[in-house]
Amino acid sequence: MAKYISKNNNTKGISICPNCGSRKITTRSEEYKFTYGEGKGRVELSAQIPIRTCILCKFSFRDFVADDICHEALCKHLGVMPPRQIKGLRKMYNLTQAEFAKITKLGEATLSRWERGVLIQNEAYDNYMYLLGFEENLAKLRDQSAAIEAHIDDSVKVNAENKLTRDIPNGSPSFSMPLRT
Repeated sequence: MAKYISKNNNTKGISICPNCGSRKITTRSEEYKFTYGEGKGRVELSAQIPIRTCILCKFSFRDFVADDICHEALCKHLGVMPPRQIKGLRKMYNLTQAEFAKITKLGEATLSRWERGVLIQNEAYDNYMYLLGFEENLAKLRDQSAAIEAHIDDSVKVNAENKLTRDIPNGSPSFSMPLRT
């Protein structure tokens, strides 16, 4: 059985033997079967993944490339966008995660988890992401976000001008603010 090596063990994308440190690695493709779910909803999935083998010490291992392939197979089974597609959608608009999150009202951490494959979005969010693939939909969200920000700025100015008033009937404090019309 091949050992798994995570992205944290190898960030440059170069296969290095975790056993002896050699860069002399061969790769073969192998069908990898894995299960998803529990009970009656449990299914067996499979994916063709690379298995790396060190020429020097003969140690075999799976790396993050294999993990990404399995994750993509799971997303395909669930009928949702894989991480690379979500990231590609955001990059299509030349937006950072923070900018995309602000426009879409998605949490920046959630978006990051989807893009890294740490978390799989549910079908409702996947449909939302699908709709964001149409430029006019993102444009509408940008317009709405700008209108909301303008309204908030106006409200803050009005409240600053009307100031909070304080009344103290019978010695107990109460606060009142002008009603918005």
